[in-house]
Amino acid sequence: MADRTEGNGSHRVVVTDSTWPQLLAETVDEVARIVRTEIRLAEASLRRMFENQMERVMGALFLLVALVYGSIFILGGLVLLIHQWLAWWMAFGITGIVIIVAGFTFQAIMARRAASKSS
Repeated sequence: MADRTEGNGSHRVVVTDSTWPQLLAETVDEVARIVRTEIRLAEASLRRMFENQMERVMGALFLLVALVYGSIFILGGLVLLIHQWLAWWMAFGITGIVIIVAGFTFQAIMARRAASKSS
């Protein structure tokens, strides 16, 4: 590698004659540095997105647990209310039948809604 000095008007410039292998190595180093930086940026954005989704999932899970416990207490209260007039087996039977009918009704409504969306 030979260095030479050229006059360029107001100041002198040192010009280095590089070889192709050196230029290729520098290019590969720069590309690798850019790729590493892009990977870090992608990692940071994915981490932020993952944390946001985890917060949403945790909120939905908490809501689901609260709804399940609330439903159990409401159903228990309904059974106790019906038991005021009927025997235990009738109170539980009526409550079970109402829950099953509500489940089938909800499933039919959702199937109709899905069919209308796909059409």
